[in-house]
Amino acid sequence: MKCFYTAILLITLTIIGCSEQQESSSDEESRAKDTVADSVLIEQADSFNRTSSSIGQLIYVPVYSHIYQRDREKTFNLTTTLSIRNADPYRTFTISRVDYYDSRGNLVQQYIDSEVKIDPLASTSYVIEERDLRGGVGANFLVSWESEEPIIPPVIEAVNISTSNQQGVSFLSVGRVLQEKSSIE
Repeated sequence: MKCFYTAILLITLTIIGCSEQQESSSDEESRAKDTVADSVLIEQADSFNRTSSSIGQLIYVPVYSHIYQRDREKTFNLTTTLSIRNADPYRTFTISRVDYYDSRGNLVQQYIDSEVKIDPLASTSYVIEERDLRGGVGANFLVSWESEEPIIPPVIEAVNISTSNQQGVSFLSVGRVLQEKSSIE
């Protein structure tokens, strides 16, 4: 009987030893894969920073003071929040222009009188109230920003939202780059 238990013990130890070797080689393979994945992510981030940085832009953001409902006679008024977010975790930028235009392209309102500095990962916003219908369905913002050194461009978008009775509408309008500021002026 002693031989039987000894044999069982030896078989168990052999199985455990093989299992540990497999786990060890599996851990090494996993670490190697993680290292490769990390280096790919670093390369992608470096590539992004080289190709996607900017020192300034003019951005067009479509917004809506109202949208049509059923026919052109019935409208649904919206509140618009223009959001300007610094996506760069290390550098600031300055907003020099936030202008609101109506459907005909006429300037409705200039939102800033002097430059506004946006710190790393900070944001600012401008609101057009639901009752302000001056912009129309083709309203838009022009936003101009600049930085002393290349940065990750800010995220500039507008949330258009409203609720009435049991109906709610909300959607996002993303800013589009119209012009890049050149590094030599």
